[in-house]
Amino acid sequence: MMSGNKKILLIIVILALAVGGVFYFLEKYPQITKPLEEEAPKTFGAKIYQMIQSPIEKIPQTNPFKVSINPFEELKINPFKDVYKNPFGE
Repeated sequence: MMSGNKKILLIIVILALAVGGVFYFLEKYPQITKPLEEEAPKTFGAKIYQMIQSPIEKIPQTNPFKVSINPFEELKINPFKDVYKNPFGE
């Protein structure tokens, strides 16, 4: 078996290699941070672009070609709801 001095020396060597490996990894692959977004200088074109509105945003969500004739279409009534009782179900 190993004596006490050799065990301590082996532990120190393993810890030194681990610390060296971590240091090497952090130096080789530094933590990439997202740079702060600097606000671009406001140009005349950017100011105009922010002031105008898109005409597409003002379009209503209706379809002029779909004519709704049935006034009960939105009620969603099931006329067969309690007409048939399933003999196998509850």
